[in-house]
Amino acid sequence: MQADRIAAGTARGETGDGGAGEGAIPHVAAPVVAHPHVSLRAGLHAGLGLEEPAGPDRRAFLRAAVLLGSIGVGSVAIEQTVSRKVRLERGRLRSRFLPGRPLEWRVAVPSRPTGLVLAFHGKGGTSNVWFDVLDAARIARRTGLAVAAIDGLKSYWHPRRDSDATTMITDEFLPLLADRKLPTDRIGLTGVSMGGYGALYLASALGPERVTGVATMSAALRWRYGDTSAGAFDDEADFEAHSIFARTDLLRTIPISLCCGRSDRFIRGNEALARVLPHAESTFDVGGHTTDYCKAHWLGQMEWLAERA
Repeated sequence: MQADRIAAGTARGETGDGGAGEGAIPHVAAPVVAHPHVSLRAGLHAGLGLEEPAGPDRRAFLRAAVLLGSIGVGSVAIEQTVSRKVRLERGRLRSRFLPGRPLEWRVAVPSRPTGLVLAFHGKGGTSNVWFDVLDAARIARRTGLAVAAIDGLKSYWHPRRDSDATTMITDEFLPLLADRKLPTDRIGLTGVSMGGYGALYLASALGPERVTGVATMSAALRWRYGDTSAGAFDDEADFEAHSIFARTDLLRTIPISLCCGRSDRFIRGNEALARVLPHAESTFDVGGHTTDYCKAHWLGQMEWLAERA
């Protein structure tokens, strides 16, 4: 059976989902307040769930860390930066569905957005990674898409025993964005590593009526519970209920684009999903589970979403 072939091809050994770029617009940074739970390095690098760069790239990565701050109260943005082409806002949301610290959110809005894309970070990270490492302002300007991101904490972007990231997005974050006059009726979804899984999961929950497309990089996809990273799911029942492979019928009518490096530990899961969903476009090329791979593919993935907005 096809399922048997896919399961047999799934790799073991997962060890976890373990700066402003060209053309960044001027930005007035808020006072830097180190987050009590996440180091600057972890907040940026682990936010992608990727391997830390070395040499000059590592120095640039660490310089970008000074941009991190802990700001905002409730759901009110307290920082706004406006340029001729892109508006940046950030704030905090106290969620009823993700208990713990307030969730930081950030948006980059071009002057005339053609659509909205939600971006989901990797395990151990925050929304900052899309802005301080992957330069969402430049991506918004290049594609015409508004980019919005929010912290997912340890939720692994799906309903859990003691949290519900899906309902946080649908009942709190999307209404917050709608209040800021962003187009939330139909949205695109993107994510890296754990966030790639989360983007696919939310798409399956919302359906084609709400989702224009899903574009992932290095999505954290596993066929079996025993191959998942510690903390990704409460238990095997949680995995079975929320596995992407159990929700493929819900994804068959949603445009999907998968990017994953052939040296990535999640390549077999991505290849398996591409076989189960033959309509999905896939790029399986040279690269690993690294920041450089994500940087090299995110603009292309966002341009793909822009074509479907």
